[in-house]
Order: sequence, then structure tokens, then C-alpha cells
Amino acid sequence: MEFDALIHDARRSAGITQLELATRAGTAQPAVAAYESGARTPNLGTLERLLNACEYDVELLARPRVRRGAASLTEVGQTIAQDLAQDQDQDAVRLLFGFADDFRGSSRAGRIALLRDEPATTRDGRFDAALAGVAELFAAEGGIAAPGWVNGAGRFVEPWWFVASRPEFHAYTLAHTPAVLARHGVFMAREVFDRA
Repeated sequence: MEFDALIHDARRSAGITQLELATRAGTAQPAVAAYESGARTPNLGTLERLLNACEYDVELLARPRVRRGAASLTEVGQTIAQDLAQDQDQDAVRLLFGFADDFRGSSRAGRIALLRDEPATTRDGRFDAALAGVAELFAAEGGIAAPGWVNGAGRFVEPWWFVASRPEFHAYTLAHTPAVLARHGVFMAREVFDRA
């Protein structure tokens, strides 16, 4: 919500006039009118004073910037578990590939946040290992430290998992899988993350 609409709506909810708001907040009525019309933008201190005068509490929330609609690996893991429970393995695999767009479209702080928290088990060792491999792959790509959870129990799979199910692609996949994915026992060619 824009500040002008926020101030206007708060004042209307409080059932007071611009003059009453100005008096309560220790400012002038023309200043309140300018804030409500969008002609002026209040600083955070002034905004808090105005909203407090309307009996609103103000909380400031700062989040790392991520691509719109981006899902963290924790959220990806939850969706993968749901897909697997419905025998939608290919949808689950596509979620791994799609994470690349969310990661690459986010700020550095957003990238760290997308990888930070350990996903719960998907109840499928292949995907649990793949989530760790993907986290490690993109941490390296983004020049950030891999989260510690990538080395945890259940984040490596044996026998190896070749995501491409057709055996004739295994040699190609073996040769083109990034080392950090192979370390987790998950084999998928690098280009599946470069579809953009």
C-alpha cells in the first residue's frame, strides 16, 4: 500500500478529520493533506507519528529481495513431497529445474535466504539429495557459502540417481553433471538449469 492511501485509510478508520490528525500528530493540516494526496512523502518517523495518532501500531519488516513468486528450497521441498505423494514425479523434477530462475532473479541477500533453511525430508532419498546438490550448485554459482545442511544425513543417495530415466543418456549425463551434484549422487546435465 502506498503511504498516501495508508494515511488516508488510517485517518478514516479512526473517524477523525485531517485537522484532528494534524493536532494529534503535532503537525499542520496542510501537511496531512499533502501526505494524503501523495504530494509529499513522509519519512518513517513522521509516518509512525501519523499512524500512532490514528491508533495504529507500526512494525517495520525488512526482507531480502527475491524474484516475485520465488520459492525457497524449503518450500520447493514441501511441494516436491506433495507431488511425490500424488505420483507426479516429473512435476517434482521440474521444480528442481525451475529453482534456477528464482535463484538467479533474486538479490544476493535473497539468494542466501532461498538456500538458508533446510528442507524437510521429501520421503524420497533421491530428492532429498537433489535438494542439497541444487543448494550447493547455486551457492557456488552465486559466490556464497553453501548452507551447512547440505552435508547432513540423508543428503546423499546410493545408488546414484540419473534424473534422465533413459539409460542411453546416462553417459552424456555423467559427463555433464556438475561435480557438486555428483557429490550427492545426483546426475543431471548442467544445461537443465540454463533453459532461460
